[in-house]
Amino acid sequence: MNISFKKMSEFSVEACVQLWIEGFEDYLLPMALTVDSFIARTANNELSMEHSIVILVDDIPAGFVMNGFRELGGRKIGWNGGTGILKRYRAQGIGRALMQRNLELYREHKVELATLEALSPNEKAIKLYKYVGYEVIEEVTLLQNNEVITSTAIESSGDHNYTVTKGMGREVAKVDFHLTLPTWSNQWQSVKDGESIIVRDGEEVVGYALFKHVYDKDGNLAAIPLFQCEARPQHVNELEIYKLLLREVYGPLGHACRRSTFNLRKSNPIPIQILNELGFTTYIEQVFMTRPMEN
Repeated sequence: MNISFKKMSEFSVEACVQLWIEGFEDYLLPMALTVDSFIARTANNELSMEHSIVILVDDIPAGFVMNGFRELGGRKIGWNGGTGILKRYRAQGIGRALMQRNLELYREHKVELATLEALSPNEKAIKLYKYVGYEVIEEVTLLQNNEVITSTAIESSGDHNYTVTKGMGREVAKVDFHLTLPTWSNQWQSVKDGESIIVRDGEEVVGYALFKHVYDKDGNLAAIPLFQCEARPQHVNELEIYKLLLREVYGPLGHACRRSTFNLRKSNPIPIQILNELGFTTYIEQVFMTRPMEN
């Protein structure tokens, strides 16, 4: 078995899409993409075809890993934005060879921290990532609710007056307790047309949220995904701040649409508890994994 590697940029878009589809065959979630949706995913997540790898067995494509690079907190971050092995090549060490070559690529480009997400039930993939040095640093959850919200779980107590400012997604980066390492897709750079809610108590910022509104072809509100939701740590009115943030993000509550969270961190249970009370249910859970690189 002769193993070699090529850049994904050396293949046509159509070939890359077919490779993606076959690489995710029998996956836990539907992952099929069209040419247009593949291009959109690549662009929206700032993935680089030039720095993504295809592994070949006897000159036949057997799998791939897609990569994105980004400066975050003064460090160069590498993100594995999708790894797939064709079904007939699985359980033959192909994934291990691919991941080891990918880490070499990160070293060549002076990546300081490697990151990825994996579905929590995908034990084989998580085992592979751990084998090459990744560690789980966070569990994240995807919640959703498609109904009109009638619960009183986020009603205000009326005991405090906060100032709410709405703005563009990038405004969250200015908050002093902004998450230093959210998952790649939850970083404001990845949330195209992102919006922010900033909550202040006087001059002090006490909470923020990053989200977006998605509209259908007729201009009707179709979905509200939430990417980050944080109150100032150990704030005396933490619960009230989260209720206010969720009211502002998901309103108007009387309108039915797909309200969801994307990779909300489970180490911050308060907003998740509130959302559960509002009727949100778990769609899927993932682990966020990182690996420091030795350059």
